[in-house]
Amino acid sequence: MKIVGGKWSNWSGSVSFRPSVVVAPQDEVDLAIAIRKAEGHVRFPGNGHSFSPLNQTDGTLIDLGAFTGLKGFDPERQVATIAGAQPLWGLGSLLHPLGYALKSMGDTDRQTLGGAVATGTHGTGLKNGSFSADVASFRLLTTTGEVLHCSPDENAEIYSAGRLALGLFGVMTEIDMAVRPVYKLQRRYFVRPMSELFRQLDGLVGANRHFEFFWYAHSDMAVCKSLNETEAHAPARHSARTLYARGEIRRPQEYLFAGGAELLRLMPGLTVPAHKLFGALMPRKQKVRWSHEVFPTPRTIKFNAMEYAVAYDKGVAAVQEIVAMIRKKKLATSFPIAFRTVKADDIWLSPFYGRDSATIAVHQYAKVDAKPLFSACEAILKSYGGRPHWGQFHTMTRDEALAHYPKLDDFVALRRKLDPKNKFLNEYLAKYFA
Repeated sequence: MKIVGGKWSNWSGSVSFRPSVVVAPQDEVDLAIAIRKAEGHVRFPGNGHSFSPLNQTDGTLIDLGAFTGLKGFDPERQVATIAGAQPLWGLGSLLHPLGYALKSMGDTDRQTLGGAVATGTHGTGLKNGSFSADVASFRLLTTTGEVLHCSPDENAEIYSAGRLALGLFGVMTEIDMAVRPVYKLQRRYFVRPMSELFRQLDGLVGANRHFEFFWYAHSDMAVCKSLNETEAHAPARHSARTLYARGEIRRPQEYLFAGGAELLRLMPGLTVPAHKLFGALMPRKQKVRWSHEVFPTPRTIKFNAMEYAVAYDKGVAAVQEIVAMIRKKKLATSFPIAFRTVKADDIWLSPFYGRDSATIAVHQYAKVDAKPLFSACEAILKSYGGRPHWGQFHTMTRDEALAHYPKLDDFVALRRKLDPKNKFLNEYLAKYFA
């Protein structure tokens, strides 16, 4: 966590604020004392990769940087105990020497594990759930300083709700993640005309362990990406330092894309030819790497994002309507729409609660006002019964949340029980969970 001139900002710069106090506890005792003594709202951001003001506070901001590392491993249960603030870019390097890996990951590794779990971050594939769905149990430090172990057998209600709780129940100091033996993935990019892709989509989703596609709205072609397990040779494993660096240092093609994003910011009328060019320039190279190395894609060009999850069988119609609208209104963006799939789960606040889902993510360059694009796309996604990613831009109301999350009232009641003084509830979160 970085504080510059007394101000905290998220990765994209869309959220910034000045907390009155910043505390950096070194262990659970320090953390309990800091929470009990804190005045005002208490929040504890990970690495700032949420685009909504989840952690905004003028009260106490807690830096969990000391809560990292692998804390335990149970080979019989295939469960790894990981400190809540462990960055994802370093997690694979901790698990791999044990012969294990996470079951799935998202397309960025800049987050902390606790942040990814708390917001329901996900990868893709209808056989794969979100980070939250792979939580076997967790250690929760509450507002009173009490430490609870939460699992299907112990504090089961808190476990059911708390795997995706936005930090409202307390601090997950340790998270037990279900893992599996290490595996290699072959990454393949290929291009499909949109009409052909939609005819083949169910087959592509079913035939690949992980499948997603990227559609520049003013192009008639999609760039598809698949990841599948393989026994083929992989190069020597990267170090954690290398994995960190590749997400911070731009490569030549990223400089080219950044230049294109700047050009469209100044000359949005070039969007149509730019989309065709960007699609042609997206990577095509196949490679085989260990899973934790190939899941993430370096993201060095800052953007803001909005993502909604709709029922899988509504995904195609929703993305087609969005693209038709973008073309009709001539909305400019330098980023493609991303289409992924996620397995249903039973987590109370999960966008994937009770239904296999397609996620549709819309991005806008960080230097461009995202509201025109996001507002227009969001109206369509809401009409398809979409549920927003809690950590990304959205304008969901409390009434809409009640309609889409059957366990919302139960979640609020449990939150009030665990945090009766509303220490963890900031202005943004109070709209839904007061």
